[in-house]
Amino acid sequence: MAAGVTGTNLFEHIKHMTYTTIPGLVLALIVYFVLGRQFGGADVDEENIQGILTALNSNFIISPWLMLVPVAIAVLVIMKVPALPALIVGVVLGFFCEIFVQGGNVGNAINALHDGYVMSSGNEMVDELFNRGGIESMMFTVSLVIFAMVFGGILEHTGMLQAIVKQILKVAKSAGSLIAATIVSAFFTNATASEQYISILLPGRMYAKAYQDKGLHPKNLSRALEDGGTVTSPFVPWNTCGVFIMATLAVHPFDYAPYAVLNYAVPIIGIILAFTGFKIELLSEQDMKQMEKEQEKTNRETELEGV
Repeated sequence: MAAGVTGTNLFEHIKHMTYTTIPGLVLALIVYFVLGRQFGGADVDEENIQGILTALNSNFIISPWLMLVPVAIAVLVIMKVPALPALIVGVVLGFFCEIFVQGGNVGNAINALHDGYVMSSGNEMVDELFNRGGIESMMFTVSLVIFAMVFGGILEHTGMLQAIVKQILKVAKSAGSLIAATIVSAFFTNATASEQYISILLPGRMYAKAYQDKGLHPKNLSRALEDGGTVTSPFVPWNTCGVFIMATLAVHPFDYAPYAVLNYAVPIIGIILAFTGFKIELLSEQDMKQMEKEQEKTNRETELEGV
């Protein structure tokens, strides 16, 4: 969505994200390594692990064929296949694995997709992990997304977004401050609109022209949206991401927040890069001409729709 909203090539967007994500990941791994040294092999509950493995082997067929799904997705990513077809392929392959590997039937596979898989292995941890529901269990989250999208549409069409941007741009006059403002705005949208997608969509539309006016490549905007919107959404308990994690893992966002190193390291790194100017891409003359052509085309289409 971040790439689509800003008009950035998806794989250029992903490559540009690595400049903030990889340092954040390295920092997180260092912290987890230090924290992990507090736990030794003597503290591992081998009996509990063996109980989990026994429950899994008793209820599922653990076969190398199951690796077909993640391998296929990885191959599609390498081939630069668009996200939607790749996800569909993953779902279809998982559906076939249920039938041909696990020995189920079409009816059971469809029920699992809609209602979720149901099992009673006798191991409470395994049952809690797998009995999570299917599409139907996500309706609460989907409804939050719908309401958030409606809220975003109201903000845009009533002119509230434009009014907010004007005030922000009075302060964010440099390229660094504009990118920092984007990251902060994305997090603020997470907290107020309660939806990760809106934290990408609204600031993306708000700041698109400002980035163009300052000669900044759209992939700077797409990365800032990810740095401020995508990774910070789990911190907000009433955001759909926070709600999902609480429902799935029964852990409150405020409890896991101190350990979510990547999630708060990435926006900080993004702001540092913005003010230092490191890996901040500018528009070339060819890019500017192409964007002007696209804008003229959009304006003509809008005029025709009005007529």
